[in-house]
Amino acid sequence: MNASHNPPGTLKGSLDGLDLYSNGVTVRQWDAWINTISISSIEQTWSYGEAFVGVTPYTPIHSVVYKKKLPVAIMQAVEWKIGNIVRLIKIVRGPLFFENASLADKTSTYKLIHGQYSWRNFDFLVWTPEFHVGSQELEIFKGLKLKKVVTGYSSILLDLSKSEDQLRKEMNLKWRNQLKKSETNSLRIQLGYGGASLEWLLTRHEGNRRRKRLRMPASPFILAISLAMRNKQSTLAFSAFRGSEAIAGILVLKHGNTATYYVAWNGPDGRKMNANNLLLWHAIKELKSRGVRWFDLGGVDGASMPGVSRFKLGIGGELFTLAGTFI
Repeated sequence: MNASHNPPGTLKGSLDGLDLYSNGVTVRQWDAWINTISISSIEQTWSYGEAFVGVTPYTPIHSVVYKKKLPVAIMQAVEWKIGNIVRLIKIVRGPLFFENASLADKTSTYKLIHGQYSWRNFDFLVWTPEFHVGSQELEIFKGLKLKKVVTGYSSILLDLSKSEDQLRKEMNLKWRNQLKKSETNSLRIQLGYGGASLEWLLTRHEGNRRRKRLRMPASPFILAISLAMRNKQSTLAFSAFRGSEAIAGILVLKHGNTATYYVAWNGPDGRKMNANNLLLWHAIKELKSRGVRWFDLGGVDGASMPGVSRFKLGIGGELFTLAGTFI
């Protein structure tokens, strides 16, 4: 960025040498920043925000915090204005900070963001920040009088910089044995980037979601994320075939140095043949080949989905829990 010019967008506030600008950045610049952030969340990608447009009443708002005109943090919020009076705001897993951000920078950033919204103006903010339980940053939120209303989201982060041998060693014994079994079942794995592969998977996901009343993203929203991605190879739809019949599938979304395991479907034959184990292993190898460092396994919840959670925990990786959702 040329330091002789002001950052693009509208200046929304300044504090302790930091400036908050909104709605001046392009999708190309946003994607480039996501690529430089060590661990990103799918909820902070441009494509995720664009998925709200047309599918929901929310509109994405993109903000950047600068220090001496260099970016410190980026944040995507979605807003719903009701009758030009009430404004509902959601911030999910943001802001994301660049590596040069100090704790003081983070403190000022949270204060700047919080200062954009006021109950007096009928602004209703629901904020799930991207820091973990026990983080120092939790004290900042307490200082802002933000109240925790939902316990933290948990997931597993797999470090793909490790060798394939090491990743297999770190799997649960049962999971690793299921993978070995699936590798002897003569299953054929196919990778598609949207199109028919994604449509097939999302059709089954939606039927499963409705039948079991699962609290998971609806297929039209997931499709909207995929369609909004500039790099179409960031949508990785893996299918497992026995002969000519597809028996299981998973969807992985790549965003910068991170990828997220987003959707899975397993038919009766797929479960018998441990197809999802093989699909995930193929996804891991594909992501490693592309230089992706982190694989987010897409959430674990022992209360509502104990079987799925046990399956994901068996892969290995580091379990993390975010601090929660605040108002």
